[in-house]
Amino acid sequence: MIETKTEVLSWLAGFGEYAPLLRILLAVILIFVGLFGARLFRWIFHQLRDKLASKLPEWLQILFDGCTEPAILFVRCLLWYFAFLIFPWAFDAASPVWKTAGTVMAIASVCLLTQGLWNSAGLCRLLLRSAQNRLDLETNKTMNSFFEKIYRALVLLFGGIQVLNLLGCEVNTLITGAGIAGLAVSLGAQSTLSNLIAGASMVIERPFGIGDYITLGSFEGTVEDISFRSTRIRTLDNSVITVENSKVSAEYICNATTRQNRLLSMTVGVTYGTSREHLETLCDDLRAMLKKDPQVLPESVYVMLSNFGASSIDIEIRCYVTALGGDEFRVLKSRLNWQIMVIMEKDGCDFAFPSTSVYLETPVSVSSPAAPDDGKTE
Repeated sequence: MIETKTEVLSWLAGFGEYAPLLRILLAVILIFVGLFGARLFRWIFHQLRDKLASKLPEWLQILFDGCTEPAILFVRCLLWYFAFLIFPWAFDAASPVWKTAGTVMAIASVCLLTQGLWNSAGLCRLLLRSAQNRLDLETNKTMNSFFEKIYRALVLLFGGIQVLNLLGCEVNTLITGAGIAGLAVSLGAQSTLSNLIAGASMVIERPFGIGDYITLGSFEGTVEDISFRSTRIRTLDNSVITVENSKVSAEYICNATTRQNRLLSMTVGVTYGTSREHLETLCDDLRAMLKKDPQVLPESVYVMLSNFGASSIDIEIRCYVTALGGDEFRVLKSRLNWQIMVIMEKDGCDFAFPSTSVYLETPVSVSSPAAPDDGKTE
């Protein structure tokens, strides 16, 4: 950068006494172009993108789109840097200010390149799709999200190493020190490592994915994210719980999204005063009602008198339905409950409820025996 500055100043020196004024004018123009030329630069990049869209492969298109905004900012920074070089400052050419300015510009370039690669995380999706064609892997949101996190972590790592290198830090020494510190910390980081391994195994085995409705231990809800350390689940009450991946792997996982139908099981309690004819009619009507419902699989309908309870005659209802989601299943169950109430009323049957009968017995009074007559009169 210092050589570039020297060449520019040598060229401007040919203007004689007008050189300082010309340098100030050029610096101001560059500053204003950098400040207000963002829209022009963006238009140029978009025009270039439209002309090259049919010629660029998909991975280059992803890189181009991801690096467009950082490239625009880089051009603006470059203009401001040249304005700084051209401006007639009071300090001489040997001043460390010039070296500092060059270092700042180099760091800004590395940061903008890191941002462009960060925005190009769609390359993971492209590579995963290529692997699918060869390895028959399912490309889904879960794997995309997981591998994008790994990609972005690596981008930040290499960008940070390059910035430290520009700042004059001994990267090899830092890496060696980090290795020693990592060895000391490894004993306390066993849980983090186990969570990372468990997260990777879940992504590979795919017991569930982002957007699936699962039951995990005592919790159930929709999976929102799977990270290196934990899995985030949104429950039915719209709260979010975060579970460590090692604990997720240790639990029995029920993935409701993968099932083709769902079991509906309920028990209807009828009073003991109901006759057998009424009970048989009730079972037939319930069976016919379920088979007519469009969301019930008719061949799976089961309606039988199952038990003589403490307060009711229990009729067991079991069938498989096509309502898989939580909200859809609750709507179906509510509709069937309303229809059961109508059938109970039509068939002259009453719902039983827990009750207790108390029987009171009247004790028989026993007269006391007469006192013996001993002949004494008081």
